[in-house]
Amino acid sequence: MAVQFATSSITVPSGTGRRTLQGSVTFNATVLRAGVALNGFKLDFDSDDHHINVVEADTDIVAISGNTVRFQVECHYADKNFDDKYQGYVSTLVIAETA
Repeated sequence: MAVQFATSSITVPSGTGRRTLQGSVTFNATVLRAGVALNGFKLDFDSDDHHINVVEADTDIVAISGNTVRFQVECHYADKNFDDKYQGYVSTLVIAETA
């Protein structure tokens, strides 16, 4: 058994509200178990001069199938009225125990 690491960056397209985005990484061996961690993020409004009220970013494993780990990223970025578009990216680190 070995431990392997992979990074991934998920683009957050322009829009409003809480977002759930899918991602995956593939390792060079069968994955026995895995975890995913938030590596970093950049979220920003499409237009200028907003007072930020909510900043959230989260990651979860969705499934492990053979060499592939599927995960999801959830994010939310809003001012006090929650109606302004935002975009950016969320970077993840997937840690896998492989056979």
